[in-house]
Amino acid sequence: MPVKHTDLTKVMSDKMKGLSNVSIKEVMDFIEFLKSKEEKPKKGSPESILRHVGAWRFEKGELDNILEDIQKLRESED
Repeated sequence: MPVKHTDLTKVMSDKMKGLSNVSIKEVMDFIEFLKSKEEKPKKGSPESILRHVGAWRFEKGELDNILEDIQKLRESED
């Protein structure tokens, strides 16, 4: 039988009673960590890669070299 959200909230609240402020902050940080894992696109997916577009910085000619290396690897796999 599935547990209701309200029941889980009560159980969690009861378990947190008596914890120090530091421990409660750790619980909250862990909850935020879990939420962030669910929100992130799957590693290597187009969505995951596209989130970083514009954040990459390359030295002059470095990107061209990387793209050439990728092309060479693709050609060697044929």
